[in-house]
Amino acid sequence: MVDASRLGTHQGQLGPICDFCGARLTFGQSIPIDSKYACFECYQKETGATPSSEPKSVDGLPID
Repeated sequence: MVDASRLGTHQGQLGPICDFCGARLTFGQSIPIDSKYACFECYQKETGATPSSEPKSVDGLPID
């Protein structure tokens, strides 16, 4: 069970607070590291992980 003192609201949803920078997150945005919650940026800093793919621009797509 999550400790209630480590929760906050973000985008109208109850969720954890990043244990590294204090950012409010939804549970869908949070990444667990052992017993702590991290935002994506802090997860990268703490673990040294990087995304496996880099975005690229594709000409001719209406979503660009």
